[in-house]
Amino acid sequence: MQQAGQREISAQENQNEVIEYRYRPSLLLSAAFLAASLAGAYFLFLDASTNTRGIVIQRAIHLDVEAATWFLWGLCAFCVVMALIFGTLLFKSLLMGQKLILNHDVLRFPASPLRSQTTEIPLAGIEAMEVRTENKDTFLAIWHANGYDVVYQDRFPGKAAFESFVSAMYDRAPAL
Repeated sequence: MQQAGQREISAQENQNEVIEYRYRPSLLLSAAFLAASLAGAYFLFLDASTNTRGIVIQRAIHLDVEAATWFLWGLCAFCVVMALIFGTLLFKSLLMGQKLILNHDVLRFPASPLRSQTTEIPLAGIEAMEVRTENKDTFLAIWHANGYDVVYQDRFPGKAAFESFVSAMYDRAPAL
């Protein structure tokens, strides 16, 4: 009898505990876009600085040598700006210690490069959850009152941390 009561108390204490998980955005995609932007800027710089011919675009737009050079410099500048953006995102992702926070009543997603604010999902508003694997990516799909969000396994430090998170979510979501 006493052990059953102690288990209920420890289960309630676990429900009130704030759990934080390291949650990092995908670095591979940002690094690939950074490398592509830098390579594009480099090759466009070489082409623009040594341009001696015009450009015909889709057989409809004919640019002479000077206009083609300006066009190539514009593309080079665009690639440099994109490299700066992707470099900043990569730098921010590496240095920011982002955490996924789960407490007794809300799940907080860290801000992402596309979303500047922390997203909060009230656990009482969760309608359904499912662990899915699509194209070798495993994630927890969460349907809630405000829409649909996913938590990717590869953004956790390891598979065990993701499984612990999923278990805690099922324990804390009251409707499930």
